[in-house]
Formats: sequence, C-alpha cells, structure tokens
Amino acid sequence: MFQNMLGKQWSFLLKMIQDVSACFSLTINTFLMYLILTKSPKQLGAYKWLMIYISVFEILYSILDVVLVPQHYSHGPTFLVIVGIKDKLFGPAGLTILNSFYWGCFGASMAVFAVHFVYRWLVVSEHSLLETFNGWKIWLWFSIPFWYGLTWVCTGYFLSAPNEATSKFIRDNVKEIFELEFDEYIYLGPYLYEKFDNGTFVVHIVPFIGLGIISATIVSSIIIVLLFGSLCYIRINNIVVTTMNSAKMRNLQRQLFYALVIQTLVPFILMHIPAAIMFAFVFLDIDLGVYSAVVSMTIAIYPAVDPIPTLVIVENYRKTILEYFGCFKKTPLLVTTTVEPTRYPNTLSMINYD
Repeated sequence: MFQNMLGKQWSFLLKMIQDVSACFSLTINTFLMYLILTKSPKQLGAYKWLMIYISVFEILYSILDVVLVPQHYSHGPTFLVIVGIKDKLFGPAGLTILNSFYWGCFGASMAVFAVHFVYRWLVVSEHSLLETFNGWKIWLWFSIPFWYGLTWVCTGYFLSAPNEATSKFIRDNVKEIFELEFDEYIYLGPYLYEKFDNGTFVVHIVPFIGLGIISATIVSSIIIVLLFGSLCYIRINNIVVTTMNSAKMRNLQRQLFYALVIQTLVPFILMHIPAAIMFAFVFLDIDLGVYSAVVSMTIAIYPAVDPIPTLVIVENYRKTILEYFGCFKKTPLLVTTTVEPTRYPNTLSMINYD
C-alpha cells in the first residue's frame, strides 16, 4: 500500500516538474535565440548557428517530454521507460515510436556538445577544417547528433522492444506501484537476464548488445569532449596578446569555452550520472523501484537549466539582460570634436590714427 501511494506521489510530482520545466525551457531558449541573433559579437561567426542548434534541440526535447510524460522505472535486472496511454494524442504504436525518439534525444544530447568542443578547438587553433562550418557543409556537422540519436532510436525500438519475458516480469510490479493495468501503458527497456527458482539464470543476448551499443556512444562522446576540451583550454591560455583586438578575442573565446563547459556539465549531472547509476543498479540486480523516477525528473529539468550558463557568462548577453532589468546602463558613446579657434583680423592694424 505504501509503495502504491508513493508511486502516485512520484507520478504527480513528475508531471508537475515536466510541465513547469517545459514552459521555462520554451521561454528561456527562445529568448537566448533572440540574443544570439541580435546581440552576438561579430567574432562569433558560425558558432551562433551551433548555439541556436542547441536551443532548438532543447525545445523539441521539452515538447516531447510533455507529450509523452515518460517515467523511468528500474525493477531487478531491467530498466524501462514507461508511457501511459490514457489521455494521449497517439495510440500504443505511435507512443512506442515517440518513446524510441525520446531515447534518441538522450543519445543525441551527448553528440551535440561533442561537436561544439570540436568547433571551439578549430577556432582557437585556426585549423583549416574550420572552413567546413561555412555554407552547406555545416549540415554535415549538424548530422552527427542525428546519427547518434538514430542509434539510440534503433536500440530502443528494436533491441529493447517489449517481449513476453519482460512483460511477464514487470506486469505485477508496475500494477502494484503505478496502478496501471498492462494494457494501459507501453514500455521500452532491456531485460538483461532471467533468474529461475533453482538458482540458474538465462542471459538475454539482444538487450546486452543494445546496452553495449549505447554504452559505446556514451564513451566516444565523453572522450571527444575531454580531449578537445583540454586542447581548447591549453590553446586559449597560450594565445599571446599583442593588440587590443587579440585581447578581446581571447576574452571572448574564454567566455564561450567556460559557458560550453558548464553547459556540458548540466546534462552530465542531470542525465548521464543518474542514468549510469540506474544502469549499475540493474546490473547488480538492486531494485530501485519507484525511486528511479528521479531520472525522469532530472532529465525533464535539463532543457530548462542548460541555457542559463550562456546567458550569464557571455558578456554581451549578460549586459543585455541587466539592461532589461535596469541593473546596467549602457555607457553613452562620448563624441569629441575639435573646435578651431575663431580667427579675427588684427583690429589694431585696422585703426586709422589720422
């Protein structure tokens, strides 16, 4: 009975957090895009399109979160993303596809920041590959998160699809905690191994393959971020200031780098660490139960919090926000003019003494 009541409380709290976070995400990301397009330094270059790319992605992520209201749930050697069918615009088949897209957004989020770190390094190192971010070629870079996301979509939809063994294992537990009959929700999630009363167990190979694939995408993204982040930090610190313009450029590069580092830490702390903990508990066959809903909550918060570092750290955006609230006054441009003295003729020489 306690578990049942707790499940209802978590579900209600989760729905409230998802709705509030989505509204805040739509507002703050739209405002950030406005600042990027109108208040960005001229030296920003193609990076403004990458920043807009993040904002659009996070808005779509928030909308999908509100439409699905997904709940992460861990039970023994399985973890699920459960979506209730009641009061939804789509049927079970459509919700299952959208659920796999939700998995894809999680995977794409890692690649988005990996691409940004590569770009930052290309800029500060003045690498020839920087030209590939101009014109139509920038879409090749934009497609990288898409391929990461597609990998997660396929893993969720095909390798973690519902099956008889998983449904039998989770049916009673989900009903007890969430009061959902089996035909009132859809789910995606791997059932890693099945234990029997005689002490033996059977490993399900397909879900393990899926878990290995998404683990590879996570590791590759982390390696890229750490490698190019370190190279970028070293390069920025080694920029020699010789002119006022070079000093401004180094200052801007530092602002963008630190904003990107913090922006990357946000999904790492709110998404990847909670998910990794849940994966670990699944491997250890420790039942998190309804408490695994914390993962759903932190993921919902991510798109709303992530734009804040850019708004605060980048000087142009910060000053604009402070101007809106009357906390900062733009220094008026002081125009100096040189006034030539009025030249009068020598009046003494014009006097007639006769």
